[in-house]
Amino acid sequence: MTLYLADSSVWSGRRRPDAGDLPRLFVERLGRGEIATCVPVALEVLTAAEDGEAYVRDWMTIWGQLQWLPLRERATGRALEVQSELALSGAGAQRKGVVHFLIAACAEDAGDGVVLWHWDEALAAICEQTGQPHEFEDVRDTRAAGNGLVGNGSGTGAVTRRRGSSGPV
Repeated sequence: MTLYLADSSVWSGRRRPDAGDLPRLFVERLGRGEIATCVPVALEVLTAAEDGEAYVRDWMTIWGQLQWLPLRERATGRALEVQSELALSGAGAQRKGVVHFLIAACAEDAGDGVVLWHWDEALAAICEQTGQPHEFEDVRDTRAAGNGLVGNGSGTGAVTRRRGSSGPV
C-alpha cells in the first residue's frame, strides 16, 4: 500500500474554494489508512487550532490515528545536503522554508512506499532535486485535461503519481 505523507498544504488546501476533488480524495485516503504524517507537518497544522479544546479534539479524532513517520537524524542531515545541492544549482534556489526540507527528507527517508503529497511549489522543487516520488496538487487541471501523467521535469525519473495508482506512473 502506498502511504501519502500529506503536507500541511494539503491539510489546509482541502478547505480552499478551488480545491476541486481534494477534500473527497483526502477523506478517501484517510479512510483507507493511506495518510501518514510527521512532527513538522503536525506542528504546522496544529497551530491553526482555535484553542486547547480544539487542539485536543483534533489530536484525538485525527492525529492520534495516523501513521507517524519518524524524523531521524539521517533525514535532518539529508535536508542540509539537499539545501546545499539547491544552493549550488542556482542563485537563491535553496531559499525554501526549513520545514520544507525536513518534511521532504522525512518522506524520502521512509522509503519508496511513501509519496509526499503537497500543494506547494517549494516542495515540488525539493522533490525534483531529490528525485523522490511526490504528488503535486497544483497539477490537477493537467491530470483532468490530459492523460493523467505528470513528470517532474528533472530527468531523474521521479514522477508524481496518477491518482489511484499504487506505483510510479
